[in-house]
This record gives sequence, structure tokens and C-alpha cells, in this order.
Amino acid sequence: MKVLITGGSGMLGSAITKKLIKENISVVHLTRSKSSKHDIKNYEWDWRKNQIDDNCFNGVTDIIHLAGAGIAEKPWTTKRKKEIVKSRVLTTRLIYKRINELNLPINSFISASGVGYYGAITNDKTYKETDSSHPDFISDCCVQWENAVNKFTETTRTNVIRLGIILDKNDGAVAKIARIIKKYIGAPIGSGNQFMPWIHLEDAVDIFFHALTNPKLSGTYNAVASEHVDNKYFTQILAKQLNKKLILPNVPSFMLKLIYGELADIFLKGVKVDNQKILQSGYAFKFNKLSDALEDIYN
Repeated sequence: MKVLITGGSGMLGSAITKKLIKENISVVHLTRSKSSKHDIKNYEWDWRKNQIDDNCFNGVTDIIHLAGAGIAEKPWTTKRKKEIVKSRVLTTRLIYKRINELNLPINSFISASGVGYYGAITNDKTYKETDSSHPDFISDCCVQWENAVNKFTETTRTNVIRLGIILDKNDGAVAKIARIIKKYIGAPIGSGNQFMPWIHLEDAVDIFFHALTNPKLSGTYNAVASEHVDNKYFTQILAKQLNKKLILPNVPSFMLKLIYGELADIFLKGVKVDNQKILQSGYAFKFNKLSDALEDIYN
């Protein structure tokens, strides 16, 4: 087995790379520059110019696709929205195009997606993989991305992994929230009632490995822990883990909207997400309680 990873230098990509190396699986990365991590062979590509180094495919049996501009790194201007969508959709199409042109036999194509597929909304429904998307930007982005990925089903085993918020000490949402809490300026956001579907980084990595190494696995899977928590509870448990007190009132919704515009919706809203399908596939979560996951991360 030899695995090509796009977005391999990010939080999840780096962790998956380490896992595969530990399992004695050969790994190469597709990157925008030749900077190297983990002593991995890197090949360059540029989706804006429709360019890719075909040498990246030499001997590759499987592809893990994680590339995409950060969802919450910058306000959603029209330009940024296009960047977020195109960096996911056009990269997927470029890989599909070259694999077919080169007539390459690939055993599996495994792509990230997000629980944002169900939309930036809050209600009492628990969303399953068969539920419809929602008419907003973040959902539409996931729909376009997954539609591009699903082209691979014509020629190979294909998996879409809809990820929740990945818990990691050094990167991502938890690291950002923790920094604020440590300064005693942390607080629940808006009503605090919005759900935050989450997954420990280790489980996220292992689910991709589970999809990679199980030939019978194909289709779309929610990658979230079983425990449903809202923003208020999440913030309280994180503060407790950090031994810090929450002394400020909830951050007003209007303030976030003034600062972030439309992007604020993904902070202010969130749904409950079901994980039964991945459980029924044979995967067993290591972390299903938020308190246990945070204790592991910080200890």
C-alpha cells in the first residue's frame, strides 16, 4: 500500500501521516510548496492553474483528500467564499481528471467533508448521513465538494468522512478557545444552546485508517463522538479542564456578526449529528465523553 495525501501538512494530515508511517505504510504528499514534514516526499500542484506533478501518482494505491482553505480563518467575503469552495472542488476534479487520463488503478479515494453539510442551524433533530443539506453557504460548499468526490465511485471505492470539530491541544478550535479562557475572557457564544459535534484527533485519524484498510467500507460517514454537547457545556468543561473560571456573560450574537459577518453563523449555530453508521461499520471510538477527551488532550 502507498497512500497519496493532499493537505498532508495540516493538523489532520500530519496526524494521519504519522499513523500510516507507524503502520509501515508508504506516504507521499501533494503540496503547494516543497516544504517537507516527517521526511515525506512532496510533489507540487496548483489547482488555480490546473497543474499537478504526475509523478505523485507513481506506485500510489490509495488517496486521502484533505486539501481546502480554512473555513473559519478569515471573514467570508465573496472572494474568500470562492477560495473555500474552489480549493475543495477544483482540487478534487483535478485529481479525478489526471487519474482517468493516466488510466491509474486506485483502490480507494477517501475524502474529508464536514458536518456543515447539515447547515448552520440549531434545532432538536439529530442528523444522519441520509438527511438533506441546508440552503446556506457552508452546506452548499460541502454539497459541491461531495458531488466532486462522488465521481470517483465510477472507478474506485470511495468514502466521504463528515468531520465534526476536531479536538487537539495545539491546533484548531479548541486551541483557540483555550487561549481565550486562559486569559479569563472566555464565555459561551450567543445563546450557548448551539450544538458542537466534536471528535478527538486520535479518533478522526483512526476513522480514516479504518476506511483505508477496510475494503468493504464505502459511502458517507459522520465522524463525531456519541455525546451531544452544546456550546455552553463545551466551554464550561474546557474551562474546568484548564482550571479557569468563566467570569464574563455570554458573547452577544450581534457582536460576532459585526466582527465576522456571515461567518458568525457557524459559531452561533450547530446541530446534533448521529454516528451510528460508522459504529455499525465496526469502528469503536476511544473518546465518547467530552470530559475524557479533553483530559487526554491536556494530560
